[in-house]
Amino acid sequence: MKFLGFGASLLLLAGCGNASGGSTPGGSQDAGTDAPVGTPLNDAANCFLVKQGSSGLVIQSTLLVPSGPLAGEVMVDATGKIACAAASCSSTTGYSAATHIACTDAVVAPGFVNGHDHTTYDLDPPVDHGDIRYQHRDEWRTGADGATALPSQNAVNDALSIGAVELRFLVSGVTSIVGLGGVEGLARNLAATDDAKQLEGLSGNPANFDTFPLGDENGTILTSGCAYPKVDTTAYAFMDGWFAPHFGEGINLGAENEIICADSMLGLVTSKTAIIHAVGTNAKDVATIAAAGASVVWSPRSNISLYGNTAPVTELKNAGVNVALGTDWLPSGSMNMLRELACASGMNAKYFANAFTDQQLVEMATANAAKSVGFGSQIGTIAPGMVADLVVFAATGNKDFSAVVQASNEDVALVLRGGTPLYGDSLLVQAVGGTGATCATLDVCNVQKTACIDVKGVKLSDIMGTIAKSYPLFSCRGQTPPSEPTCTPYRDTYPNGTSATDGDGDGVPNASDDCPAIFNPPRSMDNDKQSDVDGDGVGDACDAKPLDPSAH
Repeated sequence: MKFLGFGASLLLLAGCGNASGGSTPGGSQDAGTDAPVGTPLNDAANCFLVKQGSSGLVIQSTLLVPSGPLAGEVMVDATGKIACAAASCSSTTGYSAATHIACTDAVVAPGFVNGHDHTTYDLDPPVDHGDIRYQHRDEWRTGADGATALPSQNAVNDALSIGAVELRFLVSGVTSIVGLGGVEGLARNLAATDDAKQLEGLSGNPANFDTFPLGDENGTILTSGCAYPKVDTTAYAFMDGWFAPHFGEGINLGAENEIICADSMLGLVTSKTAIIHAVGTNAKDVATIAAAGASVVWSPRSNISLYGNTAPVTELKNAGVNVALGTDWLPSGSMNMLRELACASGMNAKYFANAFTDQQLVEMATANAAKSVGFGSQIGTIAPGMVADLVVFAATGNKDFSAVVQASNEDVALVLRGGTPLYGDSLLVQAVGGTGATCATLDVCNVQKTACIDVKGVKLSDIMGTIAKSYPLFSCRGQTPPSEPTCTPYRDTYPNGTSATDGDGDGVPNASDDCPAIFNPPRSMDNDKQSDVDGDGVGDACDAKPLDPSAH
């Protein structure tokens, strides 16, 4: 049986609003979309119309700003930028002309920036490899080192297929993607080096996203030196300013050597580098990354599924490294950013001793990801002057950052890209200008939603036909997406998870664990011992100063 999405009813392919009209940034209304003041627009988020305006939009709710949750207003001007984010925006120019809505049981967050995904491989379902775990990505890719390679994945790159993938991200609150493959319309593509139009109006250049920066497509693994088949030059890597390479994807010396080579021999680790994965790192490597001012993109579900381990995020945090969050791809990763956040949050609580707050986790998926590829001054944060990429989430519990971490697809009440509504609860989308022939309704977890598809030549009905033949568009609260890869660390040396005698589930009993509360299993790159670079008896994962044996 093919699924449109768990909990989906029949798709309703009806145009919404004025079919000849169109939405404009900031929520200007087409004729015929006016609704009476006080009209309920959403049940879960308790949104209602306060005032029908002619230009601009004001949302009254709890705003997730850098200083913390703020009960107030965010105002989007007619250019699609945030004009105000404060307890009151009443003194801001254009306030009286704007449409005003209030969402009293909700939070307003920046749109998710998916820090890493291969969208061209996101239609086929996840690959089941059972209990097999790998030491290096070239093992599952090519069968290197005698490993059992995974089946080759089918790539797609047509507008309809990529539109379907981007819609799957959009309905979870994603407004930007750093990845391979994109299409003009829907999410911004921050690494579409062949089409700057996919930035959807942002200034600057897309990042150079490189899956094989060392030319090792053939499965070359080196444990020292830099004699890879074809390494990127700095001129190529930074030709557009920012570089997003895959380095250190694995837990053996071959994975670690990639970062050592890239930094010390090639000059590819800089303040404009976003290292994707960086699993094969210890405290010394982390210090190198921190000294360069580079970012790391963390994909916990895919890492755990393939390697039984993931980037040393507590070490990265202690070193002050900017950490972003990304889904990687559907074959071994999360279907959307809500599921990736759920994975990161679960690992944080169970394996990393709650090293990160919910705010820090959300920032990995917003501000940090935008910063990692040079767009942090435009998107990822709710502040005046920023582009209005915003998401209204229904708050099922506390009205703070936890509402985002705990959200499910049905909680995504409204998604704005540059002030233009692309998706959300149907009445809410219409109230802020989401009308026209490009808009159509669909049932998501028994909530009527509207999606406005601005991909040339692609309709929602076409996308749903593609989705029906591939993988669900969404999942509902309490339901696990089909064949979702695991987010529980597993290798033969730590098969049983956490227990009373092994609190962090890394296979080392608490009594002899040099970091008993934080997951730090022995790896082949560390001579099959827990990493303790300074030899002070405190594991790198919980050592605030892992290169100083006199301090912890």
